[in-house]
Amino acid sequence: MKIGSREIERCHYGFATLLAPMANVTNAPFRAVALAHQCGLTVSEMVSSEHLLTGGVAGLNALRMERTLGAKNQVIQLLGGDPSRMAEAALVAESEGADVIDINMGCPIRRIAHGCDSGVALMRDPARAAAIVRAMVGAVKVPVTVKIRAGWDDQSINAVELARVLEASGAAMLTVHARTAGAVYSGPARLGVIAEVKRAVGVPVVGNGGVNSAEDAVIMARETGCDGVMIGRGALGNPWIFASLAQGIACVPTLAERVTVAVSYVDALIAHVGEGKATREVRKNLRWFFAGTELEGAVRKLLPACDSRARIVTALATALENPASDV
Repeated sequence: MKIGSREIERCHYGFATLLAPMANVTNAPFRAVALAHQCGLTVSEMVSSEHLLTGGVAGLNALRMERTLGAKNQVIQLLGGDPSRMAEAALVAESEGADVIDINMGCPIRRIAHGCDSGVALMRDPARAAAIVRAMVGAVKVPVTVKIRAGWDDQSINAVELARVLEASGAAMLTVHARTAGAVYSGPARLGVIAEVKRAVGVPVVGNGGVNSAEDAVIMARETGCDGVMIGRGALGNPWIFASLAQGIACVPTLAERVTVAVSYVDALIAHVGEGKATREVRKNLRWFFAGTELEGAVRKLLPACDSRARIVTALATALENPASDV
């Protein structure tokens, strides 16, 4: 799959695999784990154009824009509703090493969609959405892509119409989360909407929404004809979903392998934000690596008391020695 001149490797089943941007989750270390397990492309957490232009490349912005270890293509996602400011922010992102810039037109969180007239709210204003794409495409040399939803609500499913407008404005790829803003992240994905968008435009189309297993991804690609499948919650603590798709076989890690990957993630996060912050943030994320396994109960019980790398490693080793136990 190509995004402009950037080549994205396809998985065993013939489509590209992407890790969805998730705020406060898909930091650079998390993305690196996905890439190490053969994910085709990862996207940064969304970066506010206004925060970037007023606060500069520092603090949270710097962390979110940090280049992912092992990334052939660095994608930075920008959020905003003003064409000129988004163009300025795109220039900053490009100068910081973005190979692709993605525009968030799909975030349904109330403070963004209702309070800032950005994210999925832009689907209700196609003219402004198009102006943002044109301004950004005109400002940078790297490809500009857009992530949208099926529509604002059940009465305004306009992904197909907007997709045509965005393509005409210069978008190099479109990702369609096949739920409405009102549905947020629940309920079935409308695969038919992805299929309609794919038929309506000539640029690559990526499907998103409701993919919780490798089988779900294959079904989405088969039923919609999309060029890629973006996986969000299905990849939480489960980078093996990407390996399964890349290799065409079920990649089921042992408990020891889960612990090894979890520790490597902890180490990368410590290098990213420091031990104190990392150990506070990582407790929730580490539980995802063991959800549904024999270690789930022990890990859930032990992690809250872990305030250092050493204690986290000891807790995981203890859980591994006593699987299916509350310890």
